[in-house]
Amino acid sequence: MSKPLVIVESPTKAKTIGGMLGNKFKIMSTMGHIRDLPKSKIGIDIDNNFEPKYEIISAKKSLVSKLRKAAQECDEIYLATDEDREGEAIAWHIAFSIGKDLDQVKRVAFHEIIPEAIKKAFDSPRPIYLNLVNSQQARRVLDRLVGYTLSPFLAKNLERGLSAGRVQSVALRLIVEREKEIEAFTPEIYWLIKAEVEKEGKGFTMQLVRMDDKKLDRHFLKKPDDVNNILDNLNKGELITKDKKESIRKVKPYPPFITSTLQQEASIRLSFSSTKTMLNAQQLYEGISIEDNNIGLITYMRTDSPSVAKPALNQALKHIKETFGENYLPKKPFFYKSKSSTAQEAHEAIRPTSVDMTPEKVKPYLNEEQHKLYSLIWNRFVASQMKEAEIKNVTLTAENGRYTFETTNNSIHFDGFMKIWEVKIDQGEKDVPDFKEGETIPVTNYIKEEHTTNPPPRYTEASLIKTLEKYGIGRPSTYAPTLSILFNRGYVKREKRTLIPLKIGILVSDILTQYFSDIINTKFTAQMEDNLDKIVEGDVQWTELISKFYSEFKPMLTKAEELVSENIKKLEEKLVGDKVCPTCNVPLVVKRGKFGMFLGCPSFPNCKYTERIKENVNYSRNRYKKRQDSKTV
Repeated sequence: MSKPLVIVESPTKAKTIGGMLGNKFKIMSTMGHIRDLPKSKIGIDIDNNFEPKYEIISAKKSLVSKLRKAAQECDEIYLATDEDREGEAIAWHIAFSIGKDLDQVKRVAFHEIIPEAIKKAFDSPRPIYLNLVNSQQARRVLDRLVGYTLSPFLAKNLERGLSAGRVQSVALRLIVEREKEIEAFTPEIYWLIKAEVEKEGKGFTMQLVRMDDKKLDRHFLKKPDDVNNILDNLNKGELITKDKKESIRKVKPYPPFITSTLQQEASIRLSFSSTKTMLNAQQLYEGISIEDNNIGLITYMRTDSPSVAKPALNQALKHIKETFGENYLPKKPFFYKSKSSTAQEAHEAIRPTSVDMTPEKVKPYLNEEQHKLYSLIWNRFVASQMKEAEIKNVTLTAENGRYTFETTNNSIHFDGFMKIWEVKIDQGEKDVPDFKEGETIPVTNYIKEEHTTNPPPRYTEASLIKTLEKYGIGRPSTYAPTLSILFNRGYVKREKRTLIPLKIGILVSDILTQYFSDIINTKFTAQMEDNLDKIVEGDVQWTELISKFYSEFKPMLTKAEELVSENIKKLEEKLVGDKVCPTCNVPLVVKRGKFGMFLGCPSFPNCKYTERIKENVNYSRNRYKKRQDSKTV
C-alpha cells in the first residue's frame, strides 16, 4: 500500500513537516502557486458570470505532472497549505490540478509547525472551505478587473509600464494627498512662555499652561504684543507654589504582534521594509535547521488576531516567574482581543512556538536579520504577559497672578514589562525640588521661546501600514506587496524612512482620482473588504459582488476614455513645471518615444534638447543611457 501524499507550498516547509511525520508519508512541494489567471490577458469571462479562466503556470507544468502522477498512486492525499484564504485557495487549485474531486482530498491546517500542532491537524483533517476559496477568488477577480483595465488606460494616455490597482492606488493616493498637504502648509510662528527657576543649585523650568484658569492651547500665543504684555505682568508679580502632586500611573503591556504591528515595529526599531519583515518571518515560520532538525520558530505570520492559546500563555508565565521572579507576574494573565471589526482569520498572534527557544539559544542558527526579527517577536510576546510598568509622576504647579505654570517629572517606579520591551517616556524635568504650598519660587528669568508650526509628517512604511489598517484597507498579506509595487513602478521613493511621491506617481494618482474617485478611496476599499468577509460568512455570493462592482465601474471607465484627452495636457504640465529649453528659452513639453515619456524642446527637429524624467528611473533607467544629449531633471 502506497504512503499517504502530503502537498505543501515550500520545500522548507516540506522538510520541517517531513521531520515530524517521519517516513510514513510522502511529502511534495508546489514551490508556490501552480495555477493562476493568465498573464497575457484578463482571463475572466465577463459575459459568463465573471468565470475565471485559470491555467497551470507554464513554469510549473512539469511539477504538476509529477504531483498528478504521485496523487494517482496514493489512496490518501493531504493538502497542508497555509491556514488563511490564500492557502485555502492554493489547496483548491492543487486538488483541481491533480485531477481530484474535493471529497477525494483532506485539508490539514495549522498555525505553528511543531509536532503537537502537526499531529493534531493530521488526526482531524477537514474538507476545503469553499467560502474561503470564493472570498479569495473574488479578491483576485476584483484586482484583475481593476488592474487589467486601469493599467492599459494609463499606458494609452501616459506611458507603458504604469499600473493601477484596487489597493495600491488608494495607498498611493494617501501618500500623494499628504504631500500636497505639506506643500500647501503655511507655517505660523507662536511662542511659549517659561519661568527659569533655580533652588539649591538646581535649575529647572516651568511652562505657562493656564491663564485665568483656562487651559492654553500650545499654539495660543501668536501675537508678539500679547507675549510681551504677559512678560511685563509676570515681572511685576511673584510665582507662588500652589501644590506639588505625586502619583503612580500604571502602563499595561502591549499585545503580542499581529501582521500589521510586526511590520510597523520592525520598520521603526529595525529599519526593515515590510517586504524584508515578511520574508524573514516566513523563514522563521517554515523552519530553521537546528542541530540537524528543521524547527518552526514562530507561529503563522499573517494574522489579524492578538489572541494566544492557553498552553503558550502558561509557558510565558512560567518563563517570567523563573527568569524575573514572581514580582513580574501580573495578578492574572492578560487576554487580548482584536480592536478591528474586520479581523478575519481564526489565528493566534505571532509568537514563538516555544518560549524556551530564547533569542540567545537560537542565535547560532540564524542569520543577522532572522535573529533581529525573532528577538523582536520573542520579547514582545513575553513582555505581553509581564506585570504593568509603574511610572511615577511629579507635578509642581505655581501661580503668578492670573497665570499658572507647571513642570513635571516622570520616572520609572517599577519597570515591569519594560524590562524587556523598551518604551520611551517623556521624563520632563530631571529633578524638581521640594516646595511647600504658598512658598515663593525663585525665578531668575521669564523667557519667551519662539516656535514654528510644523506641517503634517510624511508617511513612513510603519505609519502608512497603520493608516491602511485603521481604514480597513487591504489585509495582512497585502501590505508588503502593495508597498513593493509603489516602489517598483517608480511612484514613490524612500528617503530617510519617509515615503515621497515622485512626479509620475503624483500624475498617476491625479488622473485616477479625477476619473475613478468613487473606487479609488478609503471608504470604498474598506467596504469592499467587509464584503469579502461576508463571502466567508456565507452572507454574500462572490459573483453577485463582482457583478455589482462591475456595473458601477464600467461606466466610469467609458466616461474616462471619452474625457481624458481633453485634460491630459493640464496633467502633463505638472511634469514640466517651470523647466525651459536652455537653448531656445521656451517651456519644455512632454513627449513620448519608444522608451517612454521625456521632456523635450517644442522646436524639434530644429532643437533636439531633451531631459529625462528622473522619476522614471526605477523601471526604465537603462533605456536612457544611450541618450547623449539628455540630463536628469
